Amino acid sequence: MIRILSLLLILFATAGCAVPISTAARPDAYYDSVTSDSGTASLFSGDESVLSDEAIGRILEYDYTPPMLSRVALMPFGREIWSEWSEELALASDRMRTDVLGQLVSSPRVYDASYLPSILIPQQKTVPHLREAAARYQADLLLVYRSYCRSFQRHRLFAADRSKSYCGVEAVLLDTRTGLVPFTSVALESFEASENESDINFRETMLKAQLSATEGALGSVVSEIVGFLAKD
Repeated sequence: MIRILSLLLILFATAGCAVPISTAARPDAYYDSVTSDSGTASLFSGDESVLSDEAIGRILEYDYTPPMLSRVALMPFGREIWSEWSEELALASDRMRTDVLGQLVSSPRVYDASYLPSILIPQQKTVPHLREAAARYQADLLLVYRSYCRSFQRHRLFAADRSKSYCGVEAVLLDTRTGLVPFTSVALESFEASENESDINFRETMLKAQLSATEGALGSVVSEIVGFLAKD
């Protein structure tokens, strides 16, 4: 009976990932249409203190093509708490990172993928500082992603407590050479978990659900990025 209850209290997935919302490819007709508007200037003169009208025009009209072969550096934006909670979650977090790197390297356009060393992560996480860090690492592309979660719990009198998490991953792909962000993607996934007798407490149950949901969402986002890199 105890063994049956233990099997019933294991983590289980209940929902898949929604279709990621990603950057759409520019149609060829776009570049024909911008020629007639290329002389348009900003209506606000103060805007030129950041970027000139000419620079903005060049940026918008630039026809971006992903590199034929790239080193991709990854950087989580914000704090990932799973590895700080328990050894089991730390190992699961490491597996998630390894799987993500494997997905990227599976692309014929990626010869190397690795996480940006923490010593290179700038304190000011602005695009110019991130671009400099990627350049020092000789990474052609920098994949910056942020995960966020919301969890809901149910306490039951005669059954194991359950937690359902909705986690999203927002990612931007920064091209080190041009400074452009040619691709973004957002994915959301839900995951439900029941408290396991091996968990330290219900907080660990919730974190396991969050990590599993984040892993699925991040995998979907990276899959979209691999598809983007394959486009000529």
